[in-house]
Formats: sequence, C-alpha cells, structure tokens
Amino acid sequence: MVPWTTKKPGKIKVVTNNYTDSSFQVVEDHNEVSAEGNSLKDQNPAGESEVNDFESQLRSKDEDIRRLEHEHELAVKDIRRLEYELAMNDMRQTMKEEEIRRLKSQLDLTEKEFASLRIAIRSACTDLGNAVTTADDALEFKNKSPSKIGIEHFYTEEDLYGAVQTAKSAHN
Repeated sequence: MVPWTTKKPGKIKVVTNNYTDSSFQVVEDHNEVSAEGNSLKDQNPAGESEVNDFESQLRSKDEDIRRLEHEHELAVKDIRRLEYELAMNDMRQTMKEEEIRRLKSQLDLTEKEFASLRIAIRSACTDLGNAVTTADDALEFKNKSPSKIGIEHFYTEEDLYGAVQTAKSAHN
C-alpha cells in the first residue's frame, strides 16, 4: 500500500512507495514549480525580445531580397536593351557594308563607262583630225571661184586653215 504524506501545509503531497525502483517516486515541490514558473515568466520578455529581433532581421532580409530582385530586374532590362541596341548596330553596320558594296559596284561601272567614253572621244578626235586633214587637202585643190552658196556660206577659208593648224598642233 502507498502511504500519502504531506510535508508542509499548502504544499503538494509527496507520493512515495516502498519500492526500491526510483522510477515510481514522484516528488514535486510547489515552491520549485513556482520558481520554475517565475523563471519562465522572467525569460518570456527576453524570449519575446529575441523573437522580435529575429522577426525584424527577417523583415530586413525580406526587404533586402526585394531590393536585390528589383535591381536584378533592372539589370536584366538593361541587358536586354543593350542586346537590342547591339543587334540594331549590327544591322546598321550590315546595311552600310551593303551600301558600300553597291556604291563600289556603281563606281566600277562608271569607271568602265568613262573608259569607254575616253576611247570613243579619242576615236572621234582622231576621226575629226583625219576629216580636217582631208578638208585641208581638198581646199588646196579647190576651185578658185567657188559658188556663193558653197563652203564659203558656212566657213571662211581662214576658219578652215585655223582649224587645221589647231588640229596639227594638238597631234604634235
């Protein structure tokens, strides 16, 4: 049988048994429980303060994360804008290179036309020189009394001789 005894009035009863196994002994003192409760109550504000500090740190970290995410978004936008500008610059460069090639091609065609025109002008000058020489030779044997409508109508003899002399000096 288990005897019930009280240590002091107003305190919790101590339950003991006669068994040697200590696992069946339960001893609780009201003062000890009160002291532990008071100790926990004293620790409660300190614990709440620590919890508040941790919550404040968490809010601060959350704000840092949001700020960094915003900065990251801005950086990504800047990168996309720079990539777009780079692509546009590449496209403009390509268009300029194509324009340069087109203009060089036109320049080559123009130079070929000029070369062809130079050859044609030299040929025409040679033909004109031959024509002047032929006209000069023809005037040496001309009729001393030409008709009034003939060659004198367009040129005087001095004009023809001046043209021949100019043509001969150009060939020399």
